[in-house]
Amino acid sequence: MDRIMIEDLQVYAYHGVAPAEKSNGQMFLVSLWMDVNLERAAKSDDVKDTVSYADICADVQKVMQLKKYNLIESAAMNVIEYLFRTYPGITKIRILLKKPWAPMGHHLKFAAVELERQRSERNE
Repeated sequence: MDRIMIEDLQVYAYHGVAPAEKSNGQMFLVSLWMDVNLERAAKSDDVKDTVSYADICADVQKVMQLKKYNLIESAAMNVIEYLFRTYPGITKIRILLKKPWAPMGHHLKFAAVELERQRSERNE
């Protein structure tokens, strides 16, 4: 299967269990690996035959900012579910959602979750 990748999309959102995270917000980094058949696009060289990377980025930002989640696990799963509903050509999605400098009282580069899901009948 072919793959479209978007790495470290910056999205300012309001996720976390600490009250300050919900009121102040913070930057999140979203990386996506999406399996999709790109054979037609590769032959036609026409954007209508692929998935628009700009649209994907806008949609991820919209989903990440639509609701405040306690857990980045929930935010990541909602991104996956939205993308499956919106882009029928995507058959598999892996998302890496990073929370840089997560406020946990420890020095760390980021905390993150990685989810991977395949399209199923419940996604359609």
